[in-house]
Amino acid sequence: MKKLLLCLACMMFFFGCESSYFRNHSNELKQETPEEKEKTGNETWTEIPFKNDGEVVLIPVESLIKTTKAKANFDEINKTLMLHSGEYQFYLIDTIPVVQKNGLLLPIATEDFKIIGDEAWLSVAFLQEKLGLMVKTQNDKTFINTSKIIEPKINNEVTELSYLGSVENVIEIMDILESPIKGAQVDTIRSHLPGAKRAYRNGVHEGMDWYGFSTGVPMNEQTKVFAMADGIVVRADHEYKRYSSKEERNQELGIAAEVGFTPAYILDRLRGRQVWIQYENGLQARFAHLDRIPEDLQVGDGVSADTLIGYVGNTGTSGDVKGDRTELHLHLDLLYRGELFWKGLTEKEIEKVLKTVFS
Repeated sequence: MKKLLLCLACMMFFFGCESSYFRNHSNELKQETPEEKEKTGNETWTEIPFKNDGEVVLIPVESLIKTTKAKANFDEINKTLMLHSGEYQFYLIDTIPVVQKNGLLLPIATEDFKIIGDEAWLSVAFLQEKLGLMVKTQNDKTFINTSKIIEPKINNEVTELSYLGSVENVIEIMDILESPIKGAQVDTIRSHLPGAKRAYRNGVHEGMDWYGFSTGVPMNEQTKVFAMADGIVVRADHEYKRYSSKEERNQELGIAAEVGFTPAYILDRLRGRQVWIQYENGLQARFAHLDRIPEDLQVGDGVSADTLIGYVGNTGTSGDVKGDRTELHLHLDLLYRGELFWKGLTEKEIEKVLKTVFS
């Protein structure tokens, strides 16, 4: 009898330990499972990894792709992200508070796109507001509604719309513009035109320069820059931070030399303080090297040809880091739905466009 009772006690102890073991380890397995789904009525919510960055909740792009069937191309050198979700195409650059959505520019928070280590992350706010995804957080977990995920479609219309293709089309689109500097003649010196080589950064000039000696208007920190046409401000660098030293700027130029071109995030820093405007017909402008911006000019403001958007400066240039007031000029990039207007044009055709539009 004693042996029987001892045997029963051992069996109870064994199964009790085994039950405890599987109970404990099942919790561990649950935590390690990369994807957990829950049903709420007819909706399916899929768990996704997340990271808290201060008050911002970030989602890794790699996990977003697996969960929502989105497609993405993360370029570590340029620090850019091309994301395809449903019928939308998004283009983002690290630290730039603007997203290109189907070719049009929209303001976002700087925290909406972050690179941590070698991974790209997007904020929950961006997923909700720009991608239209339903995201919720509960019990220290984050879920995405995967009930109605739409397969990404290659939107050829976006690419076709962004390509103007001929001098006549470019002039027609750009005909809405007035000169950004009152009384200035357009600068057509070859080295100041779009497409000119920029050996110091292993790249090409994406826009046009407006210098005092070539436009007939003195350029200094009091020279006013205007918005050129009706549009919406999508970027205004009120909190712009200059290069701290020549060494810091040279370090980024060294990166450009190493990779053989100017990475997108470095090119943006070299443009200095900027204002970006999205015009009503799809045209876009990046005003660069500005010295300062009117305090009352804010993202989301509507502007007209007579709206003051800044003053000529040299921010981002070698003159800025030297502190000698050289390189004072306006740099102006013009794009149509995300593509530089001069794409496919010859130098003479570019010159013809500029003289026609800004005559």
